[in-house]
Amino acid sequence: MTKIILFRHGQKQKIDSIYAEDKKSVGLKNLGIVQINKLGKYLATKFPSLESSSIIYSSHFTRAIQSAEIVKSILKIKEIIVIPEFCEFIASDNYKTSKNIRKHLQVMAIKNPDWISPVIKTSLNSVISKYINKIKDICQENPSDLILISTHGGIIRNTVYSINPELRPSDELIADAKIHEGGYTVLNFDGKNFTVDEFDVHDYLLLP
Repeated sequence: MTKIILFRHGQKQKIDSIYAEDKKSVGLKNLGIVQINKLGKYLATKFPSLESSSIIYSSHFTRAIQSAEIVKSILKIKEIIVIPEFCEFIASDNYKTSKNIRKHLQVMAIKNPDWISPVIKTSLNSVISKYINKIKDICQENPSDLILISTHGGIIRNTVYSINPELRPSDELIADAKIHEGGYTVLNFDGKNFTVDEFDVHDYLLLP
């Protein structure tokens, strides 16, 4: 049985830009750095076998890579491997349109994961499928008891909902559901199927 630890990056900086690449390049706020330091120290205590492991995987967004670098340093992990499939799902990357329109498209995708966004020409379920398949490939190609991934809140929670629909909020609540910054989720993989072990663990962030 392989455990996959998915953690959300820390709190990101704000940026006022109409360019998607600028949005991807946003780094962590000071609070985000504190959050990820707490995460790394907690993971070292709860999952001691992570110490000095070979690889931590990351989304290619700057805030995820920066978070991975902090955890890598704390756990003395040897290498970061960037995986494009571990990025966030964004139903509209046209930042010239209003925030309300982009939020509306995001909500439509979350409520109906098979709906194809007219902007990015794909569905949430398609992105989740690529996300899960990439994790499966890593599990099969690099057998390990623990796999650590720095990624994004939206894709984590929607992947969890697809694996265990009982955890999915109602349509009225789902748009406002969040994964805590610096929080982590654990999936189990038995070689064929995924199950949800822990979901959005974040209590350690309240510690001084």
